[in-house]
Amino acid sequence: MNTKFKKGILNAFIFLFFVSLTFYIVLKDNSIIEILQIVKQVDKKFILLAIFCMFWFVLSEGINIARTLKLLDCKISFRKGLKYAFVGFFFSSVTPSASGGDPMQIYYMKKDGLPIGHSALAILTEFSSFQFVTVVMALVGFVTSCGFIENSMGNIKYFLCLGVAINVGILAIVLLSIFSKNLIRKLVDVVCKILEKFHYQKVEDFRGKCLDQIREYKAGGELLKKHPRVLLKIVGTTVVQVILYHSIPYFIYASFGLGEASFWQFLALQSVLYIAVSCMPLPGAVGVSEGGFLMIYRVLFPMRIAK
Repeated sequence: MNTKFKKGILNAFIFLFFVSLTFYIVLKDNSIIEILQIVKQVDKKFILLAIFCMFWFVLSEGINIARTLKLLDCKISFRKGLKYAFVGFFFSSVTPSASGGDPMQIYYMKKDGLPIGHSALAILTEFSSFQFVTVVMALVGFVTSCGFIENSMGNIKYFLCLGVAINVGILAIVLLSIFSKNLIRKLVDVVCKILEKFHYQKVEDFRGKCLDQIREYKAGGELLKKHPRVLLKIVGTTVVQVILYHSIPYFIYASFGLGEASFWQFLALQSVLYIAVSCMPLPGAVGVSEGGFLMIYRVLFPMRIAK
């Protein structure tokens, strides 16, 4: 049994543990029979819309991956693009901070005969677009609903600050890598000097990996600069993807026949919640995401449903 397989098994067990713990916390004060009765009463068309939004979330990633690979003259079918998207979704859900999704996508692309450089560039392009859209939507959501969010989110506001800082930092690094090669190199040098002061033994390995990643980002940026229409399509697809994904709580809300809160309130709240928990070092942010959901949406859902 190789090391990667053992790690996969371990991550799966960790994921299942947190899922079980989450279900216990959520359901320990509720009756399963009562929950099933509520499920029977809700408007099924809104549930189907929510399921469609979840499917489109994964489908959009497949579309963007296939779009970039075709730009690199890789022959790829719609079915394979969808496969890579589902691979990324699954492994992101079972690994801490969603760290396993991208490597496994590249692994499966390699198995299908795609060059690693092209695979990495496709994943990078999709990731950059998604990172940009989620950060912008979260900032817009927070600005437009600042008072409401601050009053409803309680202690999760600290996760929000951490999530925003991490995601903005990641986005800044990606953009600097693409558009300012000299500046990002200086940043890498500063980080390496800090690591040397802490007597880190593999500074040069770290520097080499960073510079390799910067070259990949730069190559991706140069490619997309030559094809602005493709870039606009990728970002446009990502905008639709993220909006539909963040719309799921609203459709659940509407399925109960509720209508006091607006669609835009839900969109703003979910945008903020997503970025607040996305970098938590738990498989799929399990537990933190559900806890934040219950804390924030208790304000919008009536007590008979939210309790």
